[in-house]
Formats: sequence, C-alpha cells, structure tokens
Amino acid sequence: MRRLAAVSWALCAAACARDATAPSAGSHAYTYSITPPPAGSWVLRVEARFHHAASSRLVAPSAEAVREIELLEGDRRRALDREGDAWIAPACSADCTVRYTVDLDVLASTCHRFDCSRRVGGAVIGPASTWMLVPEPSGDAVVRVNVNGPDVARMATGLRRAADGGFVFDARELSEASYTAFGEFRGRRIDVAGARLDVALLGAPLAMGDDAVLDWVHGGASCVASLFGRFPVDATIFVVPMQGADEVVFGRVLSLAGASVALLFGSEARPETAHGDWVVVHELFHLGCPSFVGEGHWLEEGLATYYEPLLRERAGWMTQADLWRHFTREMRRGVRRRGEPPSLEERDDINSTYWGGALFALMVDVRIREATGGRRALDDVMRSVLGRLGDATHVARVADFIRAGDEETGTNVLADEYARFALAGEAVDLGSLWASLGVQTQGDDAVSLRDDAPLAAVRRSIASGDRH
Repeated sequence: MRRLAAVSWALCAAACARDATAPSAGSHAYTYSITPPPAGSWVLRVEARFHHAASSRLVAPSAEAVREIELLEGDRRRALDREGDAWIAPACSADCTVRYTVDLDVLASTCHRFDCSRRVGGAVIGPASTWMLVPEPSGDAVVRVNVNGPDVARMATGLRRAADGGFVFDARELSEASYTAFGEFRGRRIDVAGARLDVALLGAPLAMGDDAVLDWVHGGASCVASLFGRFPVDATIFVVPMQGADEVVFGRVLSLAGASVALLFGSEARPETAHGDWVVVHELFHLGCPSFVGEGHWLEEGLATYYEPLLRERAGWMTQADLWRHFTREMRRGVRRRGEPPSLEERDDINSTYWGGALFALMVDVRIREATGGRRALDDVMRSVLGRLGDATHVARVADFIRAGDEETGTNVLADEYARFALAGEAVDLGSLWASLGVQTQGDDAVSLRDDAPLAAVRRSIASGDRH
C-alpha cells in the first residue's frame, strides 16, 4: 500500500538514510538540528532555523506533544504567541531560530495508525513530519535535518542522505517524509542486487527469529529485483511485530523524501510460509515505480497487485495453475459495476484501485506481447520507466508513464487502454480473455491451461517472463 487517501547498521542516523538527488537550493530553507532521546527518556530536542519562511504560522501534526517552544533572539529567549494550534513567529519571514521539545510518548499515544506515530516496545515509529514544526503553508523550501548528541544510534530513518552529512529533501515531500524510529531497535543490513536495505527490527523478536525475518525480506526483494534487473533503490525497512498474528498483516511505503517501508509481521509467522506471503513483494515492488501524487493511485496499486503473484510464480513459489486461478478469481473485481463512475481516477474503492489497476496491467501486457509478436512486454515498460522517470523517491504523472511505455514498446497500447478502460470505463469480456489465453475455469477453485488457444504462447511468456 503506497498511501492511505504503506541495517549492518553502523547504528548511526547517517547510516540509516538513503542517498538520492538532493533538492536544488532556493531562497526558502528550513534546517532542523535534532538530539535523539537517551535511554529512559522520550524527549526529542529540536532546534529549527527558518530562513525566509513561507508563513509566520508554525504548526505540528500533534500540537499537544510539542513543548517548551521559544524563539532565540541573540542571547535572549522568548515564548511565541499561540493562535489555536499554531505558534506565531513573524521574525521567521526573514530569519529565525526556534527551539522546542517533542514528547514522543505523548506523540505516540495520540494515534495508533501508520499515518502518524505509534509505540512499539522501546521505540516510537512514525513519519518524520510528525515531530517537525513547520510553517503553514510550508512553501517551496529545502529542508535539512542534522542529528546531534551522544544517542544518534537510537534513531533509524529512511530520509534522503545529504552529500555533506545529515538529510535533505523538499518541503513538498513532507506528506510522505520517511518513517523514522527513535529508541530501541535491532539494526541489520541486507545487500540485494546492487542495493542496500537497512532493516530496523522493532519490539520483541518474532517467534521465528531475526534471521528468518531477514531471509523473508531478502526473498521478496530478490523477486522484485528479478523484474528490474536490480533492486530499484536503497531503502530502510521497519519490521513491526503484530502480536498473535501468523502472517504479514500490513505494509506501507513512504518514499518521497527517501525510501522507507513499514511491515507488520505477525509474531507467530513461520518461515516456511514466506513464499505464500504477498505483502512483502507487493510493498517492495512499489519502490520500483515512480510516485503519482494527486492521481494514479489505481496505477500504483494495480501494477503492484498484478506483479506480486507473477513474480512469486516466476520465482517458483507458486505454480502456473495457481497464478491463473488467482487471476481468474480476483480480476473480476476490477470490472466496473453498474452505476460506478467510468474513470478509475473517480473510483477509490479497493476493488477498483487494486484490481481495476491490475486488470489494466494484464490487458496491457497481453496486448503489447500480441502487437509486437512477443518481442516486447509490460516488463520492458517497467524497466524503462524506472530508468526514465525514476524509482519511488521521484514524482511522475500518469501521462509520463503512458508515454514512456508506448515509446519503449513502439506501440500505442498503453494510451489506447488508458483511454478505453481506465478513463472511459469500457466493458471487459473476461470470459473471452481467459479463453484466448487458454485459461479454462473449473469452478472457483481450479483451472486448466490449454496450449491450443490463440494466445497460449502469450500466457506462457507472461508466466515465465521470457519472450516467444
């Protein structure tokens, strides 16, 4: 899940961050120097300097957790006036320094979802934006975060690492500022297909142990790398235990300010069930696709929903019959129902977002392979988009994706299917599609695969990832 509207750790904050292209310098700059709390404390200390702030109103997502706010004026300190949930600092329109503390325990007590902060054992995890006092509106500013003090090892983050130390990102990326944890965690590192995954294991160890969790994540990352030829981007993975569950129950990506993934692992999950899990592959796949902001949620989720079982089948984790049984059972959920808006952009239910997007991906894949005589596929589109538009730390438009894909394949398949299915909501005859691919359903629980069907070679090449 990309969004809800988703370590040989040198054990220092810099080692837990991600490299990426730094934002360009501008006239607006916000710099935060933070001191992680020592063991036994939940008090995060912050000194923020605002240069040409876009507003004199300073706000925080959880105002009740922000304490001891004061404006520094030379050797003097003074309290800021408050209006509702905002602190007023006119001096920040030029240049000002504000000191404050954040009670992370209070911050975590105000919310238990993954779009805010939560307590996990001896740590608190949440988006970096939850502890940042920022101008409202934040404007087009470059944001820098520096970490100081003796307890930098008690912070883990996926924020983008700056070349000169600390972290850097654009203020417009605050809505998806990376997961960050303060407190106690176990840090490990996974190297996979040219990328580094720093893993922060929070809370008590799962019943299967940390090494089995790392193998599970490595296996999912290897599936994703098999499509792209490499793992798309260095990332930080946060493993959060879910007591009593025996599977991975949820995942979410925050990536615009640096790639991070939070995974809720059941405390009773068993390593022998890893190949049957879909969540890890689904979430890690998102890192290979650019982020579509304000549009294209169906495309992000649809691509991940389509490729997740496909990559697991190609890895030998499920049979071809299992794959097509899964698709015939679930793809019907993506067909527009009577009375629903025609465009996938206008529909935000789970069926339309995940399976409407997945059905688009399947139809595009079939048509590209058919139109090019098997010389091109959606696989080529995904690799080309990663190279041209970037990974999940970059923002792209749906139109950019469509154009890049058609240029790569030398067809108009993506543009045609986008206009026909994704926008106009034209009906899909799934029965004819399955018949042409040689997928014959036998009730809800079984399929047979026929090699005498017109597009049987397309079906086989989709499952194998090969050309025909």
